[in-house]
Amino acid sequence: MMDTATLLSTLRERDVRLWVDEDRLKCSAPAGALDEETRKLLASRKDEVVALLRQAEVLKSSPSTLVPLKPDGNRPPIFAVSGHGGDIFQLVTLARHLDKEQPMFGVQPPGLDGAEPLTSVAELARFEIEQIRRYQPRGPYLIAGHCAGGTIAFEVAHQLTAAGQQLALLALIGSPFPTMFQRSQQLLFGVKHHARGLAFGSWTARKAHIMKELRNHRQSQQVRAGLGSAVQAELAAIQRVDSTTLAAVRSYRPKFYAGQIDLFLTSDEWHQAVKWRAVAATTRKHNLQDFEMDDLLAEPHVQLLAASLRCRLNEEFGQV
Repeated sequence: MMDTATLLSTLRERDVRLWVDEDRLKCSAPAGALDEETRKLLASRKDEVVALLRQAEVLKSSPSTLVPLKPDGNRPPIFAVSGHGGDIFQLVTLARHLDKEQPMFGVQPPGLDGAEPLTSVAELARFEIEQIRRYQPRGPYLIAGHCAGGTIAFEVAHQLTAAGQQLALLALIGSPFPTMFQRSQQLLFGVKHHARGLAFGSWTARKAHIMKELRNHRQSQQVRAGLGSAVQAELAAIQRVDSTTLAAVRSYRPKFYAGQIDLFLTSDEWHQAVKWRAVAATTRKHNLQDFEMDDLLAEPHVQLLAASLRCRLNEEFGQV
């Protein structure tokens, strides 16, 4: 028997038009386009067809906000909220390594188009929930956040549960506790990162590290100087979203969450992600191998992350 997506494709080929009017599925078809078997199949798949049509309308009306990182699949989608730079595309590789039936969508914040960015985590969460619920009106929801996006995902979970919705997953992926975004902590992290590059290996290796840092700095300046005004404006918008969201995360104070947080961590303890345990009823650590959390989404490490997330999702869907 054909799946729902194939059914819709077949109906389009027959010039059958389907649309949703409130909760009712409407149909307009040429004479003879719908045989008895197809009518019965369409009736049996009504709920799925309505859901797919609504999802298509949401994607069509807000392409810059809800990003289909991996739109195909029959499972409930993961909604990944963006981090401080608003760049949700860094999760594309992770999405591709998930189960073939696992959709994943990213939610981007306002401001990337030059509009005013939102200035608090609560506002960001409300905006992202609005986009999520236009696509999926009711839970249970699968919510994920990476880096600073973990803080926003945490607040999304708070607001969804306060609205009477259920979460099947709150995944914080390499997400430092909000206090780690304080300026003093960020400065220490920068010093630590630089010192790590100088502390190991021969003098030749340490010299190479210094030269690499200098080259990166010079190349960044040269690239910026050669960009057109439109691209420079786009970069300026991204930087504005980045700095505004970081300021929001710095001032955020997590309240107790009565659900479970799934922490996807490496052995890198600098980010102090384990502090999330103090603000949740239950936390579950998914320990990955000995590499830095900054490398979590890079190949080949992202494959380990995807495997761990797949196992967690298989448990949720009863496919252990």
